[in-house]
Amino acid sequence: MATVADPAPAKKSRNSRKALKQKNEIVEPTLSPVSVKVKDAKSFEKELMKMQAMLENMKIEKEKTEDLLKEKDEILKKKEEELETKDVEQEKLKVELKKLQNMKEFKPNMVTIS
Repeated sequence: MATVADPAPAKKSRNSRKALKQKNEIVEPTLSPVSVKVKDAKSFEKELMKMQAMLENMKIEKEKTEDLLKEKDEILKKKEEELETKDVEQEKLKVELKKLQNMKEFKPNMVTIS
């Protein structure tokens, strides 16, 4: 019968040194998934609050702009009414002037001031 012999031990390498590690190795701390989720939630919450504040500021600015536009519109309407009344008065004066010119008694006197 054949006997099974123990395998021969492997030769030990003469060079048993390990490679040196780099000194300036950047090691990122491993964050647990829970802390990453909390961090993401906080950053999302901050961003959401910023957006809400910006939206509120935009609403306030919109209201101010609308108020200014209403005021300007009212001013323009008043000026338009004034111009219309002046136009009506001018037309009345023109009609009256034509009537006077058609009258025989009308003699325009031109006086020049020097």
